Amino acid sequence: MALSIIIYLAWLGITILYAMKKPFSKIEISAIIFFIFIIDINRSWITNEELQYITYSNVPLNFTAYIIHRTLITPFYIVIGMNSIPRNSSVVMKISAILISSFVLVLIKIVLLSFDVVHFHQWNLIYDYLYYVLLHLLGYFILYCYNSFVLKGAKN
Repeated sequence: MALSIIIYLAWLGITILYAMKKPFSKIEISAIIFFIFIIDINRSWITNEELQYITYSNVPLNFTAYIIHRTLITPFYIVIGMNSIPRNSSVVMKISAILISSFVLVLIKIVLLSFDVVHFHQWNLIYDYLYYVLLHLLGYFILYCYNSFVLKGAKN
């Protein structure tokens, strides 16, 4: 059951990202997705394999649901959260979008916990929420660095 819910959420995230009005270009979105993908894979490797704060299920279908969550849902939902507000909006609007998007990702993590896809040992949902907020902030930082790099290259 967890696999079907996670596949539906991944499909929904990809569809929403494709259909929504985007204030960022496709290259900016690709850079953000790639960066978040790399950070999320490394974080999951450190917390799961090295520190063993989180363990995932050994059942193949549940493990597949975990992999889809890690590789598709997290980056796409963070980009959807970043795309949901215009570029020139206020800082309060950006912060509220970050907090709401991070809460949605925590709700998805609760689904994974309820179907025994992941188990927390020395970890909890507050750490996940803070991690998702930091991922959003890192996404904005990558966007800023990418824009300054492109603009700096255009001036030369």
